[in-house]
Amino acid sequence: MPPLLSYIEVTVTHSPLAFIYNLFTPTIQIDDVKQRKPWGVHSYQLPPGDYEVSVSYPWLFSAECGKSTVRVHLEIGQTRKVTYYAGFIRYVPGKMSVS
Repeated sequence: MPPLLSYIEVTVTHSPLAFIYNLFTPTIQIDDVKQRKPWGVHSYQLPPGDYEVSVSYPWLFSAECGKSTVRVHLEIGQTRKVTYYAGFIRYVPGKMSVS
């Protein structure tokens, strides 16, 4: 019998040259649930369905700088990988991809 739950693995990263980002903790939002998580890889166990995944980080006067969003569809037992890459320009949305 296949597992009933699925996973979204979110990788939150930035250029090594933009080391100043390490001073700020990104926010990962899946649908309406926000969590502050360090830069790196985070796994979320979820039931199959459609989800909206957003990533942002605080910067000076903005709580959601570089915010970018993707839609993810999960089948039973499936793992989808979402990658967020923060850009050098703080107020431009980061790049996101789903695999």
